[in-house]
Amino acid sequence: MEKLLTEFINTLDLSLKNLQAEVDNGSGFSRLTINQFRYIDAIHDLGEPTITEIAGHLMITKASVTAGINKLIRTGYVIKTQSIIDKRVFHVSLTGAGNRLIDAKYQALKEYDAFILSALSEEEARQFEK
Repeated sequence: MEKLLTEFINTLDLSLKNLQAEVDNGSGFSRLTINQFRYIDAIHDLGEPTITEIAGHLMITKASVTAGINKLIRTGYVIKTQSIIDKRVFHVSLTGAGNRLIDAKYQALKEYDAFILSALSEEEARQFEK
């Protein structure tokens, strides 16, 4: 079991390094905080949310979200667009770099899943999938 755990940790580490190399290339990926990754995930999940919607989704303050989103704007991962319907409202969306980050994340998760499933018997894999 210890060998399997070590292999899993090494696979995670390699996948994260590949994710960083794929997305980073000077974009500031390595300096993103866990909360900023959460904001990117929330934007992806919600489509083109407002700051209020992101705050509600993550159950944190609008002020915290605003600060995090502003940094993500400066690093080029998200943009804010004024609503055509209500000029007081701004929607947040992912840029190409933000979408590449999401794509790389899901690719890394596929690699984790494949690694775990390769170490399990058929019965264990069925239980794991449940």
